[in-house]
Amino acid sequence: MESKRVTMHSTNLTFSQALSVRETVTYESCPDEPDAKTQFRQDAQIIALCGGWQKVKNRIEEYTCERFGQNARTGKEGFEAVLEMSRRVFGEQREREREREMIVGQSP
Repeated sequence: MESKRVTMHSTNLTFSQALSVRETVTYESCPDEPDAKTQFRQDAQIIALCGGWQKVKNRIEEYTCERFGQNARTGKEGFEAVLEMSRRVFGEQREREREREMIVGQSP
């Protein structure tokens, strides 16, 4: 079976004169269960562009990495909640369709 993959790249526009953030997000079929699971990978390259001392640049990059990680976790939790809600709604819809099919199949 052919592996499915979606890769997205983004670059920050906000504060782009002071900070460069290049993010790559990849969704691909899980090798163990390609029809049931998706692997998610998120990477970011963060570089402080401001002039000045290296210590200041390092601290800006460290802080930005910490915030990026926090935001990534929050985003993942939100995305998983949306997926779970979608599974539930689609499952309920499939159940209603099965019930309708059974009713139609019983009609004379």
